[in-house]
Amino acid sequence: LSEQGVTIDLTAIAAEHDDEWSAEDAWALYQQRGLPPENITVSSDSGGCLPTFDRNGRLIHMDVGSSGTLMQWVRQLCERGNLLEQVLPAVTSNVSGLLKLPGKGRIEVGMDADLVCLDQNLNVRHVMANSNWMVRDHKVLIKGKFEA
Repeated sequence: LSEQGVTIDLTAIAAEHDDEWSAEDAWALYQQRGLPPENITVSSDSGGCLPTFDRNGRLIHMDVGSSGTLMQWVRQLCERGNLLEQVLPAVTSNVSGLLKLPGKGRIEVGMDADLVCLDQNLNVRHVMANSNWMVRDHKVLIKGKFEA
């Protein structure tokens, strides 16, 4: 499908069962097969509901997906020896291209001032969105509507 122009999206969560691939393993296989690098994206299910059910299908716990899983995915791939510039398009320019967001996904003159700066350990150090600092030196300055 990817060779025919279809974008493949991986969810950046850990494999829960032996017969599942992690997003890191799936990305590595995609790369090994030489498939088009612009046709793969990685998402986090951030803010999405993550229910846990018992054996009888009854809800026992409800959690919420975290956007932090994207950076965990990036870090894990870099720890496996991949270059940051190989990994980042799956969470930046490939996504903005797929969603047709012309001002997003790249650092260029005339683009929106949305930036994420990483420290030496690939942790988020600063975040700028719409020219406003949201995170500075690992400290959240502006929270979203639904954040405590």
